[in-house]
Amino acid sequence: MSITIRQITEEDKSAWLPLYLAYLKFYESESDQFSTELLWSRLTKEDPQIQGLVAEFDGVVVGICHFHYQLTTWSKTWHCYLEDLYVDENSRGEGVAPALIEEVKKHALEHKCSELFWITKESNTVARKLYDRVANKSDFVRYEILLEE
Repeated sequence: MSITIRQITEEDKSAWLPLYLAYLKFYESESDQFSTELLWSRLTKEDPQIQGLVAEFDGVVVGICHFHYQLTTWSKTWHCYLEDLYVDENSRGEGVAPALIEEVKKHALEHKCSELFWITKESNTVARKLYDRVANKSDFVRYEILLEE
């Protein structure tokens, strides 16, 4: 059984969508059709605004991740924000998530980023076991203000 990580393509939509919706459900969120279509177009346009990868396990898409690059005021380099990462429940523990993170790291290095970072819920204990192995936990605390249109 082999894991292949590759750039997302237009042909992946039918495999991507259920994984993306499961990811949103995990975080007790849901997406309206407009937002989902907007994300899909941002992922798959010729010069994507958001980068997307899929993980195939024996030819079946079992994982997705989305990331993008950010300018930083702290250095002359970019930072890479891994915004979404999801692996189908039946494929967890098979090395899919670490392979996705490693591929994002390669892209970040190619883009001359000095940092790759992500956030997760404190209660996401399963994923945090992996994250504790592959990254350093930051002591920054996130604050947010939800803005309405």
